[in-house]
Amino acid sequence: MMIQKALMPVFFLALTQSICYADYFSASLNEADWDVKKGSASCQLQQHIPLYGTANFSHHSGQLLRFSIEEQRFKPEIVKASLTIDSPGWIHDSTHEKDYLVYLEQSGNAQNYPRLSVYGDTAEKMLDVLLQGLEPTFTYVRASVTGLSAETNVAVSSINFSKKYLQFADCRKNFLPNGFKAILAKSLFFRMSSKRLNNTIIEQLKNTARYIKAVKGSKVVIVSDTAKVGKRDKAWFLKRANFISARLKKLGVAKNKIIIKTGINVATKNNKIVQLRVFGPDSLKAIYYSKGNTKLTYLEKQRLDLLVQYAQGFLPNSRLVIKSHTDSKGKKLRNLKISQKRGDEIKRYLISKGIEKNRVGVKAFGESKPARSNRFPKGRAQNRRVIIDFVG
Repeated sequence: MMIQKALMPVFFLALTQSICYADYFSASLNEADWDVKKGSASCQLQQHIPLYGTANFSHHSGQLLRFSIEEQRFKPEIVKASLTIDSPGWIHDSTHEKDYLVYLEQSGNAQNYPRLSVYGDTAEKMLDVLLQGLEPTFTYVRASVTGLSAETNVAVSSINFSKKYLQFADCRKNFLPNGFKAILAKSLFFRMSSKRLNNTIIEQLKNTARYIKAVKGSKVVIVSDTAKVGKRDKAWFLKRANFISARLKKLGVAKNKIIIKTGINVATKNNKIVQLRVFGPDSLKAIYYSKGNTKLTYLEKQRLDLLVQYAQGFLPNSRLVIKSHTDSKGKKLRNLKISQKRGDEIKRYLISKGIEKNRVGVKAFGESKPARSNRFPKGRAQNRRVIIDFVG
């Protein structure tokens, strides 16, 4: 009962009895046949409808099954359409069923004829309907200068369908399920200072390789989930990305299908692009302060937000130990208090972002454990630091 343009629903009234002189198209007993076309990651089951065009089941790996009719001639715009199920003409008892959601779209071929389609569960049902000897029938009307044109009925014949259906089903059996690409859209978590591919990552790379080899024109783009914290992230990202690239090549992914992209990750909706998102904590664990400062900047909060994401997504049972240090300028007691304030401020922020209170501890060292000499400004800047470690 509904037509959809550019995959946006347009509701309309039911086709009425006032529309008459209907056109009817269907392949006759002698003309009805089905052809199977097989690609590396696609299958088609097609019937030619004389004087009209084609009916077609089309399935691409990782996508929904589509069932459609395409009139291979240009006509006025279709404004109302429906799909029903009925018995063929030689059976007297009607099996008329409800209308199904219909999409109006362009075919995308050289002629770009309009196409009426149904997808997913509805398309799968039409396979069953044809196996039962019934006829899926598209009914539609066009715009005209006087209002609406006569009804057009296109019945898809079930004659000879079962012979070719088995070939079509065999072609589809190793296809990736619809939505499989979404399964790949997970962060690849690495341990601190490690390039090792854990079992979870290895399994994800196997699935990615399977997708890339099955979907024509697809590519892998390896990106960083932590690039927004600045240049500090780049070195570790490239080391891990190169390990991932090497494993994908071993799994049979061609070199020209793998792209390593530095910089901030921008999500894509392109079904041909699989983004592998590298997530390592190395650039997140250290925060450096200006002299006497205890407040968190916007960038430091971003860094801690990512650290929370890492802790919750990869190490949900670990404790976070905040180790706070200062340089040696000023009195020891004051420096100890400053380091405590810095640690407490970070702890409060982590808890506000969802880390349980009992998972976070603070150790304030003041100036007692310098990382560099305090004789020079660069060394003192390295000593005014907080390091967050994961324990357990």
